[in-house]
Amino acid sequence: MNIYYVKKNFQVIDYLMLESIIKYSEFSCGVILALFALIQVTYKNRNFLNYNLAGLYFCLSYVILMLWAFKSHLILSVPYLLYTDMTAAFAIGPFVYFYIKTALGLKTRSRAAYLLHFIPALTVFILIISGNIIDGALVRHYLHFPTKYPVYNLNPLIRGIDFVSNLYMIFYFILTIKNIFQLLKNNTHKSFKELKIIFYYMFFIVLFSFMMLAASVIGNNLLNISSIYLLTLAGVWYFFFSFRYPEFTQKAIKEAKAIRYSKAMLNGIDTAAVLERLDDLMEEEKVFSDEELTLQKLSEYLMITPHQLSKILNSERKINFRTLLNSYRITEAMKQMAEYPDKTILEIALASGFNSKSSFNSVFMKSTGMTPSDYRISIKD
Repeated sequence: MNIYYVKKNFQVIDYLMLESIIKYSEFSCGVILALFALIQVTYKNRNFLNYNLAGLYFCLSYVILMLWAFKSHLILSVPYLLYTDMTAAFAIGPFVYFYIKTALGLKTRSRAAYLLHFIPALTVFILIISGNIIDGALVRHYLHFPTKYPVYNLNPLIRGIDFVSNLYMIFYFILTIKNIFQLLKNNTHKSFKELKIIFYYMFFIVLFSFMMLAASVIGNNLLNISSIYLLTLAGVWYFFFSFRYPEFTQKAIKEAKAIRYSKAMLNGIDTAAVLERLDDLMEEEKVFSDEELTLQKLSEYLMITPHQLSKILNSERKINFRTLLNSYRITEAMKQMAEYPDKTILEIALASGFNSKSSFNSVFMKSTGMTPSDYRISIKD
């Protein structure tokens, strides 16, 4: 008999320890995700990609912290926030969609068109808070019957919002997969592996989302919480993966641009597309740093003939190939002289694409009216 009670007590202790671990893990994960969001908006060179990723991490953080607040019963201190975590699902879908869409190089029509996608999230947020303040029936229920997790089938309206929010999120995830698939269709080149990784990653995201939708339909709270955990872990994994491999996103963007460019060239020379691709090659990939770069080699990158490239440069940019090349090289050299004062003139010349110090000095003098050494002294002063 005593052994039975001892075992029973140990089981209770183990259960309480597990509950405590889960509770503090939720809090830690929520705080970490909030920090991820903060990191994205404080990047020095932040852009539209960072803002969408920040929005996604903030939404995931809010959902997880609300689960923690429920389990800790702290939600009863701010009862009007009950169920507001559901509004995050209305925002998560658009944030993921526009993040991937931007990475693929697809344009968003306008800021107003972008913000329209988040109106459902704002509307539902206001609706739920208003209901909690005016009615208060759900708040009173939890005061009398506290639970570890929110129960969505207590109110038909709440259950309906939960169902629609999951559908809304899945809709945007499927649109995202469709955009990636259309880009990859008929392209089997192995260099597109980054885009394929994103495609398969989104496939699992959709799978977890359908789990959440199924939980909403059958009213299974455990399945719902499990799918939330899986989506959150997927978000955390992506952050650490992109942090460990910072070049991953940039490679995916380059792959998307290369695919779109090759498709644009199938119907003949698209001058605007050629110039856009040329700017990418020079500014992003810095092909000018290759000292053996020639008109022939650059035209091969652009999938046109040397004559066609020369004609486009002369007519659209009023410049020839050699002048274009030297302008990028000199700009890069000036940048490096400012950023790396310990580098020698020769090291900077070679890194910028010149094959000798003498040719660098000659071109630099012609472009700026001073020698590289004099320029370096002038920027120190």
